[in-house]
Amino acid sequence: MDRSARQARLERRRGAERRGQMKWVLYIGLAAVVVAGLLIFASRVRTAPEREYTQANGLSLGDPNAPVQMTEFADFQCPHCYNVYLGAEDELIQTYVETGKVYFTYRPVGFLGPESDGSAAAAFCAAEQNAFWPYHDILFANFSHSNGGGYAAGRLESMAETVGLDVPAFKQCLADGIGEAGVLSAEDEARGLGINGTPAFVINGTIVGGSRTFAQLAEVIDAALAASGN
Repeated sequence: MDRSARQARLERRRGAERRGQMKWVLYIGLAAVVVAGLLIFASRVRTAPEREYTQANGLSLGDPNAPVQMTEFADFQCPHCYNVYLGAEDELIQTYVETGKVYFTYRPVGFLGPESDGSAAAAFCAAEQNAFWPYHDILFANFSHSNGGGYAAGRLESMAETVGLDVPAFKQCLADGIGEAGVLSAEDEARGLGINGTPAFVINGTIVGGSRTFAQLAEVIDAALAASGN
């Protein structure tokens, strides 16, 4: 093989190598774009359906003098608590709270790890601005579990901004430990009642544990109403 033929063969091989390298650069670039898009989507804060909460007062809803006092202990990372939020909560509020029969108080706890603690503390700080219920909604609209980053500090702040909180005051509340103190108090209260899991409901002193449908909760509420003469 003469020199010119060898040179041409060498140049063809080098050209093929360059084209192969360019393909890999293109594939890596496309993969990076896809990964970046997925990360952006994953970090996006989803808004919650708008709900109108009447007689909201911090962590509570309804008439404080209602014949039935109901407390729910819940963890924002708990799938069963999420199911109660999706299933029973709206009907419970419409049927019993808004009609003056039940005074409903929510007690966020952190039984499932650091992001349970963080989301619960954030909810207590939202309550400091009387925005607990919209914040509770956006937490569940962005439901996350297994401490996977869904309730990381930056996302909790983004949720606070989305629902219209004073974000500097919200961050200061967390920094001052006000939210954490609320969580610890709720956990102490729960454990004092023998509650170690979520969701758990206390209805005029009767403890109802585990995920419940509206019908199951209504049965206990109706019994409490009857016992109170209502």
